[in-house]
Amino acid sequence: MKLYNSLTKKFEKIKPLKSGVITMYNCGPTVYWRMHVGNLRAYAEWDILHRALLYLGYDVRRVMNFTDVGHMTDDDDFGEDKIEEVASEKGKDPSEVANYYIGTVIEDFYKMNFLSPSGEVVHPDTDIHELGKYGWARATEYIDQIIDFVKKIEENGFTYETEQALYFDISKYDDYDRMFKQDLRDKKVGAREEVEVDPQKKNPADFVLWMKKVGKYEKHIMAWDSPWGVGFPGWHIECSAMSCDILGDKFDIHTGGIDHIPIHHTNERAQNFGAYKHEVVKYWVHNEFIRTPKDEKLSKSKGNALTLDEIVEAGIEPMDLRYHYISVNYRVPLQFNWEALEGSRRSRLSLIKKISNLDSDGKGGNLLNDYVEKFENLLKDNLNMSGVFALISELLKSDEKPEDIVKTILDFDRVLGLNICESLKSTEGLSKEVQELLKKREVARNEKDFEKSDSLRDDIGKHGFKVLDTDDGQKVERI
Repeated sequence: MKLYNSLTKKFEKIKPLKSGVITMYNCGPTVYWRMHVGNLRAYAEWDILHRALLYLGYDVRRVMNFTDVGHMTDDDDFGEDKIEEVASEKGKDPSEVANYYIGTVIEDFYKMNFLSPSGEVVHPDTDIHELGKYGWARATEYIDQIIDFVKKIEENGFTYETEQALYFDISKYDDYDRMFKQDLRDKKVGAREEVEVDPQKKNPADFVLWMKKVGKYEKHIMAWDSPWGVGFPGWHIECSAMSCDILGDKFDIHTGGIDHIPIHHTNERAQNFGAYKHEVVKYWVHNEFIRTPKDEKLSKSKGNALTLDEIVEAGIEPMDLRYHYISVNYRVPLQFNWEALEGSRRSRLSLIKKISNLDSDGKGGNLLNDYVEKFENLLKDNLNMSGVFALISELLKSDEKPEDIVKTILDFDRVLGLNICESLKSTEGLSKEVQELLKKREVARNEKDFEKSDSLRDDIGKHGFKVLDTDDGQKVERI
């Protein structure tokens, strides 16, 4: 497989450290709010990468983190801790806030048919304290490992200590800005008036490894003993410590959004070198943003980012959104607008209808090896997903046997993850959203509330189905 490496700025053939095995770390969410559609794009892309690697025969050892301490607002060292800020607003303990939003991540993963890092589909009822067995790592459960990692950096001479914090000294690492070239001399200190700056900090780009519970953070709730005093870890050190503790001091792929390149991943890379004196990650792979029609990044702070539940309420199913994400390459910017989402909804339903019209479930069919080979080559070509959907269209127009076509497309769906097999079934295979609407409509009809019944029929129509009232009850057909 060939992927784009943000470190070398070129496409590279993936050569795993261990033959047949891919080790991968995904930057996960900071669990202070519900994920929005911009966040979900990243996990859709890395789900496709995970599935593609499995399809190509690799053993994938993948880890994803939950950040539940130390991630400051606007990524500043001296901002407000995102978890504690929400906890204060809601009058809750920070762990309660983190637990709740971790639960929502699992719900969204389930609805979007994302594999867990361990490669399984995890049900929302799973105990959040058992998620470690599925490949998730929670920062507050790795404090000892984080402290040990910082000790390594300190022992190698890459740190200095002030009254407020322990810092990584970027002047000790000549290759600091390799991933993201920047004039560090021009980096402003305290550009935001409300940010308190440590007067003992040597360089504006130096960053916190361990923040002490003093001054501004004297009342910080989450804090642990350390060689540098009671305090809490910086955001960047958490990912370095967790990834290396689980995957080792050399692993293959590290993913994240392009916004992580200038600060978070540049600092991670510096920390890794500070601890081990060698490059830890072989391939840094980043996904592009989803932006508004005004070319703004989607974010909670801008108020322009919808959650998955809000998208579903508007008539877009999770699989429609998944289709929207995976139909293009991870390096292609996507625009968020309802017209585009509606186009993806129609495209997915059209695909299901074309497959359904073949009147075959694929059983008894044979894989079409020529198409399988083309499919594999497209995956290897930097996840050429537009090529994949063009190939499926070509296959549907071919003169191959219907059962062979369906069997081959269902095989491709091991990577696409669109639940095509379930979509081809009757009502039992409908999404939970459509099933719930049908139940509500049945109640409305029984109560002779025909206005509500008609309204619910329209809502079901937005999901791509028309409702037929028969002597045997409601029946649905795809539009």
